[in-house]
Amino acid sequence: MTKRQLNTATVDTREKLMRLAARAFGTQGYSATSMRYIADQAGIEAASIYYHFSSKEELVDTVMEHGAASIIRHIQDHLDALPPDADAEQRFRAALLGQMSALIQYGDYALAHGRLLAQLPDSVRERVIKRREKHQAFWSRLLEDLRDEGQLREDVDIALCRVFVLSAITSAQTWFNPRKGSAEKIIDELCAIFFDGARPKRKAERRARLMTS
Repeated sequence: MTKRQLNTATVDTREKLMRLAARAFGTQGYSATSMRYIADQAGIEAASIYYHFSSKEELVDTVMEHGAASIIRHIQDHLDALPPDADAEQRFRAALLGQMSALIQYGDYALAHGRLLAQLPDSVRERVIKRREKHQAFWSRLLEDLRDEGQLREDVDIALCRVFVLSAITSAQTWFNPRKGSAEKIIDELCAIFFDGARPKRKAERRARLMTS
């Protein structure tokens, strides 16, 4: 095996271990998942996993960082595909589609990220919290841009709105079925509910009149 082939094999094994670890951490939890179990799932000797990761703490730290970075990069790719003059609603829709498709593609990482926070070693948890806060700030800015462009009511609580939006998108990994509709179609429907509301138009107009009378 050449040096290049060896390096490629090492990278492939490392990525396989991260993916399997994300699945194990997400389904079993941090404490219940052993390095031996992950090695067994990868089909390698138990001791060989330490060639790639010095400890379980390093492995879970890498898993959490890789998962978060992959999702953010996926979202950014969707934003970068927009024209330079894209408005706030177009950016919001692109970010929603990027996040949803990323959660589907990197589901094991997303599951681990959602479940493990309270179980992580302190140093790892601190880094995860900082990345999460940065991601939340990104979504808050998107919502603030919507409000600045008149697409969101002035009295809307941005933090609560962010929780509402991200909770809906995050849940997609448990129910999304591409045979029943594309991610693009689902985002269109969610945006219709978000921007136009779920109340029938006539009732919404009647309620508005009652509130102003």
